[in-house]
Amino acid sequence: MMLITAAEITVRKVCTNLGFYSTSGRMKLTPNPLDYWAMNKITRATSARSTAAGQILCLLLALLLGSSTVAEIRIQETPDGGVQPRLTVDDSGNIHLLYFKKRLSAPSAREGNLYYRQYLPEQNRFGLPVKVSSNAFDIRTFAIARASIAVGGDGRVHVVWYLPRDNQYFYTRSNSERSQFEAQQSVVDVFSEGLDAGADIAALGSQVAIVWGAGALSREYERTVYGRISNDSGATFGDELQMGRKELGACACCSLAINFGDENELAIAYRSAIDGVGRHMQTLTLQFTDKVIQEGQYAELSELQEWELSACPLSTNDITVDAEGNQWLVFETEGRINQLQLGTAEEAMPVAEPFIKTRQKNPAVAINNQGDRLIVWGEAISQTRGGRLNMHLFADDGSDKNAGFTQEVSIPKFSFPAAAVLPSGDFLVLY
Repeated sequence: MMLITAAEITVRKVCTNLGFYSTSGRMKLTPNPLDYWAMNKITRATSARSTAAGQILCLLLALLLGSSTVAEIRIQETPDGGVQPRLTVDDSGNIHLLYFKKRLSAPSAREGNLYYRQYLPEQNRFGLPVKVSSNAFDIRTFAIARASIAVGGDGRVHVVWYLPRDNQYFYTRSNSERSQFEAQQSVVDVFSEGLDAGADIAALGSQVAIVWGAGALSREYERTVYGRISNDSGATFGDELQMGRKELGACACCSLAINFGDENELAIAYRSAIDGVGRHMQTLTLQFTDKVIQEGQYAELSELQEWELSACPLSTNDITVDAEGNQWLVFETEGRINQLQLGTAEEAMPVAEPFIKTRQKNPAVAINNQGDRLIVWGEAISQTRGGRLNMHLFADDGSDKNAGFTQEVSIPKFSFPAAAVLPSGDFLVLY
């Protein structure tokens, strides 16, 4: 496991310029990040020679950065040799992991199952795996077809995943002890034409929602999003409902993200396909009662949500909630990751530039109780290549708390990063 802090690289940069930091021996600090501009100012104003004054300055800087507790970022591979991790945190602060594991370790092997694990913070590890999928299936090599996880108020874990060979989404839930999952069941019967990317699932209290995109693949501009809602913790689901507007279309090979903002209120973020080219990031809020939609409203698009493209971008997005109940969306536009607070007049904001000139994909976001917002993603990704891990940390007020993540971490084939907040307020990143 790799441990970093947002300020560690800043200290390293300053102390290296002072000739005091040894690249062969890391400074063990738990510092509080300083403003990047201020650190650059210190760097420029300081002689590069190793002097007694420089050593004192470096030590004072380390003490200053360590004077208050700041979240660490713990980076580790997905347990059990797994890939495609999905992390979620329940109302009690427990971290839950869903991942895919191949049955055989051979590089050419594809068949495997979905597994679930709960994080044990006292032991800094995940608990024993529990098999989720009833039947083995071939791994979905594209991130857009990834499985999704949610946890309800009674402690049950809810999972949905996509199997192209069956043209179907499958759903299962655990018992309340999360020690066993029910037999998987199909989700879609009516709106099953053109299933081409993963569905998403959300839970709040006893409510569970599953949402997917459907419609003729040759007429993306007429596709939209559909869903089913449960009010009894997934024991039964209501009828399949059209949730989006067909005139906006829906990108066939782009996944979507959903989240309950409140009871009977569901946020959906999906990519449209207006006239086959307007692949904008649409945000839709639905109000419903007893499994019936009462009202739906689309938010105005900001500039960074707009993307004119005749091809399919194979994009994913992610939604999380901060301590005050605000929902945050991270998504891709024209190869760059952006962030947006839902339900406000604020416009979407860019996150960070890539290590090199390449595409950024598959973002995930986590926010701790102090409002620190960590966004992770992959870069230089191909059909099978997971790419290189990158991340950025923001303060509650939106200011930059990141001095630069430079470690070269390779994401395994077919995988992508995930992020969650530990009970301590530190961040956990899996890849």
